[in-house]
Amino acid sequence: MTVRSAAGGASARTHVLEILGNAIVGGMETYVVRLVRELARAEFRVTALCPFESHVSDALRDAQAEVLIAAVRDDPEWATIALAAQFVLDEDVHVVHAHLANAHVLGSLVSALTGRPCVATIHGRAVPMLDFEAHRMNDGMHVSVVCRAAESHALAIGVARDRLHFIPNGVPESEGARREDLARQLGVDGGTPLVGFVGRLSPEKGPDLFVRMAAQLLPKHASVAFVVIGDGPMRERLEAEAKVLGVASHLHFIGERRDVLPLLPSLTALVVPSHAEGMPLALMEGMAAGLPVVASSVGGIPELVTHLQTGLLVTPGEPAELAMAVDGLLADRPWARAIGARARDRAHTLWPQRESAAQMGELLRRLARAPAPPSVPRQASRVRLAGHVATVAAG
Repeated sequence: MTVRSAAGGASARTHVLEILGNAIVGGMETYVVRLVRELARAEFRVTALCPFESHVSDALRDAQAEVLIAAVRDDPEWATIALAAQFVLDEDVHVVHAHLANAHVLGSLVSALTGRPCVATIHGRAVPMLDFEAHRMNDGMHVSVVCRAAESHALAIGVARDRLHFIPNGVPESEGARREDLARQLGVDGGTPLVGFVGRLSPEKGPDLFVRMAAQLLPKHASVAFVVIGDGPMRERLEAEAKVLGVASHLHFIGERRDVLPLLPSLTALVVPSHAEGMPLALMEGMAAGLPVVASSVGGIPELVTHLQTGLLVTPGEPAELAMAVDGLLADRPWARAIGARARDRAHTLWPQRESAAQMGELLRRLARAPAPPSVPRQASRVRLAGHVATVAAG
């Protein structure tokens, strides 16, 4: 299959510009890096626009993507718009793929200027108004959602059905198979049960609920260690709260890690106490690693977890329910292992990373070969912008 270029020639590969609204350790960034790795080099050329240099930009280069660096703000700078639009025209980008609201706004503007389609992937459980406005301003804007909750919300607020796509996240099939002795790293006995939290330490993820859950469990399970994998703005507050609650000696903050998948098999259970989620990769990866999970029943999580079969669902914001659920898993280890085994089977059957990437690749290819929407005048979209700029520093 070939894609027609703007000049009327033929290109053997679909050129995709991935625009990232952030470049930290997070589910969105992990999704993009894995997608780029999976897209076949013979069929795709991928360029990524990142807001700053980080391990994410390094990982994208390792995945054979070209990388541009420019500020990506909610109110986009003209320099960034010029950089992205000029690159799209000069390098014959066929389709733009954006992640997070600030990137969606930038992608919509670039799409309108160049006449190339843009896909905005919503990684959460709902479509924020900024994303909806980016969709409304340009008929070339498509929305991709990762969970049914977000799909229902998108339709309810007026996202055009013919420009709405459901493509769930996927998880790697083999990366979690290796085992890392996390207990040894923590300096605890190898037989110590480890209850884990994985994610950014920010309010929507509910790490404070994890700390309060630990305080309620310790009187009955004094030998358990609690592991917090991740970092974020709440860390100092959480460490202080752990001291006040008397659980600091049992609560291990190991910070941001890039080797999370090999650590997961060492956990006894994974807790996901989020207040808001779409289709959380940390939960999916835990299930794929064979862990029994305890998770808040929010967003797309009930689409992933069948209560009492492949995990336990609890009321959001209730540390006592989290503690009760984890207590049940610790008290009946054969039952916990059976839940983990069913979770692994479900993850490997329903959410293979390769299938998720293939679905997105097919959407990108289809949009790349579709004619430009009539609302974007072809002649007007060929405005040439000031010269090509390789890098724009954040102001």
